[in-house]
This record gives sequence, structure tokens and C-alpha cells, in this order.
Amino acid sequence: MNNAEFHIEFEKAARENQRSTIVVLHFINDCERRKSYLDLGYSSVWDYCTRKLEYSSSTAGRYIVAARCIAQNPEVLAMLEKREVSVTSISQFASILNNDNKQSILGRVKGASWREVERVACDYRPPVALSDRTVPVRVATPDGVQHMVFSQFLAPEEYAGVLDEVRKMMPGDMSYGEVLLTVLREYRERHSPMARQQRRERKGSANLDSHQRECCDKKGSASLHSHRRELSEHSRHIPDEVRDVVFIRDGGQCTFIAPDGTRCQCRKGLEVDHIRPFANGGNIDTSNLRLLCGGHNRLAAERAMGKSVMQAYWRVQ
Repeated sequence: MNNAEFHIEFEKAARENQRSTIVVLHFINDCERRKSYLDLGYSSVWDYCTRKLEYSSSTAGRYIVAARCIAQNPEVLAMLEKREVSVTSISQFASILNNDNKQSILGRVKGASWREVERVACDYRPPVALSDRTVPVRVATPDGVQHMVFSQFLAPEEYAGVLDEVRKMMPGDMSYGEVLLTVLREYRERHSPMARQQRRERKGSANLDSHQRECCDKKGSASLHSHRRELSEHSRHIPDEVRDVVFIRDGGQCTFIAPDGTRCQCRKGLEVDHIRPFANGGNIDTSNLRLLCGGHNRLAAERAMGKSVMQAYWRVQ
């Protein structure tokens, strides 16, 4: 094709890309409304976009922010259709847009470049605050180049005093990083389900002779389950040792698996769920417990108790 034909096709492709982008944003909003991503094994729309659709995390984030913005502000959708704003620019000003400043902001961002939109957003944002981050770095030391991490975070005023106090309690002249690492290791040792379970096993082994240990290997799990079944008749409380067993067994990950075999990847904010609800006679035996993320736990509860009961527990997007 000649240059004129080339540019006709190029512009046609750009218009089609714009239309398809808007369609994707509508799909994202409808997916959030349906919560259908949960049935497919994903903990959120972002999780679905990154793992299933293979968007980068930043692209998925921009699309989701823009989708929510056009759903709440039809004026922004109209501007996007006219190519007066882009998905990227919408993601820049969406968080500061409200009924009081909408007219002013949309007038200033119409047809503006990325940097111009950033300046507009800056005028409305609160003072800059540092965000938490950890970045790998290579540092030259007297012993040679070492791989370390650079950490940045904000802390309450009390932090500096407590850090200095703890540092003085420790042997030698530890750096702030060494102090924090020591404290973090101690916290992990105290609160990690795996570490707590290992301590229980060591303590149990120390109190058993060889014959008792052999019996425990064969019957320990059954005895624990039997004991917990007795407790479950009186309380729905799940003891820490039982929670730890469930956490270790499930690998610290949501156990929801979609029909096609896709397992939810969520590892944050996990909840111990009764497979058979406690209200319906379910006990706290480990065979009746599982780890679920918040979304899949609410989905399970919704299916057990009905949408009307659980509607108030879904986060408003």
C-alpha cells in the first residue's frame, strides 16, 4: 500500500483500539458487579486481569480505576469516547474528582498532555506523602560489593524513641537495619503458624518416651480431631493450634479452586472458613476447615445463607 493507504489503515486501527478499550472498561465494571471472577478462582478483578488476561499490574490498575470513574461520571465516558481524555489521564485524576471540583477539573484536563494532567491533579491532591517501598540495591562496603535492600517508610513519632531504646538493649553497635531484622525474626518465630507448630512438636516429643512417640505418630492427629469435635459442641472458637494446622496444610493460600482447576492465589487477609457452617452443625475439626480469602469466604457464605444476608458485607467499590 502507498503512504496514503497506510495512514488510512493506521487511523482505522487506532479508532478500533479506542472502541475496544471502552468496551473493556465496561466489561471490568460488569465483572465487578457480577463478582463472577470469584467462581473462576480469582480473588479480585485485578487478580483476574493480571493472571487470566495477562495485563501488567500497572495496566490492570489503570483500567480498573478508569472503569470505576466512567461508571460514576458519565461526563468522563463522553470525553473518553471523543478522545479528549485517555485511560491513563483518567487514572491520574479519578481519585480527586468529586461533585464540587468536577467541572473545573474536566475543563482543565480536556485534550491535555500527560504532564499537564499531572499538574492539574497535583493542585488538588493533599501534600505529598512518602509511600512504603523496598528496593534491591548493590552497596560498596569495606568487605566488597554486597546485595542489600533500601527500605523507605513513614512511622509515628514514637517509632524513633522505641527504636533507639531497643537498639541499646542489643549487643554490639547494631545498625537500624540489623535491629529491625532481629525484631522481625523474633516476631516471625512467635507468630508464624509453621514456627508455632514446630515448637509444639518439639515440646511434645520432649515429654514422650519412644513408645508414646510411636503411638502419637499413629493417633495424634485423630486425637486432636476428636478433642476438637468435643469442644465444637460448646464453642465456635477455633484454637490457635488448629488454625496453624489448617494454615500449614493449605500452604498459606486461599483454597478456592475453579472448575477448570484455577486456584485462587491470594495469600493476604486469609480467613479460616467452616466448610459446613457452624450454624448448621459444622465443627472445628480440621477436615471441616479451610483457608479462604475474604472474597471467596463471602461467596461461600452467600451461597450458604443467601444474597440478602451477605449483601451488607460486600465492599462497595
